[in-house]
Amino acid sequence: MELGILTLLPMVVLFTLIFTTKRVIMALTAATLTGAILLGGPAFAGVWLETFMETFMEGTLGWLLILLGLFGILIALLDASGSVTEFAEWLTKYANTRRKTLLITFILGLIVFIDDYLNNMAISTAMKKVADSHKIPRVLLGYTINATAATTCILVPISTWAVFYAMLFEEAEVLVDGSGMKAYVAAIPFMFYAWIMLIVLFLVVIGVIPLIGLVKKHSQIAAETGVVCLTEVNMDGREIVAAPYTADEARSPKPWNFLIPILVLVVATLLSEIDIMIGCMAGIGASGILLLAQRKMTICQLFDNAYSGVANMLMVSVMLAVSFLLVGINTATGLPEFVVEMLAPYLSGPMFPAIVFGFCAVYSYFGGGFWDMSLVFMPIVVPLSVAVGVDPIMPCAALVSASVAGSSTCVVGDAVMITSRALDIRPYYQMLGTLPYAIISYVAAVICHIIAGFMFI
Repeated sequence: MELGILTLLPMVVLFTLIFTTKRVIMALTAATLTGAILLGGPAFAGVWLETFMETFMEGTLGWLLILLGLFGILIALLDASGSVTEFAEWLTKYANTRRKTLLITFILGLIVFIDDYLNNMAISTAMKKVADSHKIPRVLLGYTINATAATTCILVPISTWAVFYAMLFEEAEVLVDGSGMKAYVAAIPFMFYAWIMLIVLFLVVIGVIPLIGLVKKHSQIAAETGVVCLTEVNMDGREIVAAPYTADEARSPKPWNFLIPILVLVVATLLSEIDIMIGCMAGIGASGILLLAQRKMTICQLFDNAYSGVANMLMVSVMLAVSFLLVGINTATGLPEFVVEMLAPYLSGPMFPAIVFGFCAVYSYFGGGFWDMSLVFMPIVVPLSVAVGVDPIMPCAALVSASVAGSSTCVVGDAVMITSRALDIRPYYQMLGTLPYAIISYVAAVICHIIAGFMFI
């Protein structure tokens, strides 16, 4: 079906409603229904349901929902047992100022590079109480965490992102010494957005770059009133007020009930060839054994909290399910093909990598698909590189960077939604807090790609 420019209509509906109502699920639903009407006319309901079923049957969404449930279980066990509280008390010895708290959050973001979901969930759970005590608004904490998640994952070649893209490089025959992973490693220096995003964040943390936009406004509110999360910002509609958070002098807090399950999770993920689901199950097992051995929970309480953890992930699971449906609707309407057709005439010469990054980053922000976007554009970018005599390493690096730009900012993307749920803030505000700094990084990355293009092409 040739819909032409009408393929953009679902995304226009989506972002119009998001920015006017700030209600993500409603905007997502309206956008998917708009696409279904374009595809099926009066029979749109059947198209909508059929596309939803196909989305589930493809497997990625089902895998993600199960993974979210596992994360929910682990977080619930750590929280209900007091493990998070003890870790936070122990951490206050080091994170005893606002700047040190943000700096520790930044460093943790660099260390937890195995997977962006793990990064978002673990660091949010560990730091939010300590951050609250220093009147750091949740939107600023969310920016600090999400800006290091996928960003760090693509720069370290032993992560879920690196494994995926190395496989994609190999399938596209972008190789160095016959290896897709070596080609990926060769592309890392040209992933400018990721490098710049981390530099910008570090400069924000140490105070060189000032707070701007929503994070500045909320920081002022937190400093004056102690409110770190306003009612309209909170996902559950409740105000969160900063409370002094210092360790109990009568006891020595033990961080091991938090750190051991997380360490087990990371090690198991590495040993299972970067299978984050296996790692998460191992982390849950470690936490359960520790809690039962110390009699912090009975077996019945263990299961009750596990079920509550799954329930806590319901809202973000629904948002992600409808978000994946929208990607499926956009694919069916021909949005990727329309975009590629419009873009193809400009993909050549020294500006090639800059155009790939500049356009694909915008596409991933509005389209909500990051790895999906790469799957669509990689078969276009690589042949065009070969056709115009450009080494595909730089354009492919630009494509990977573009996916990270979308991941760190897209309001209907999985990374933003997962961070939002972990910090109890609405995805709209999470996106709005990050966006100004992402735009700075985006513009600087485009300039770097232009310079590199003229230097190396």
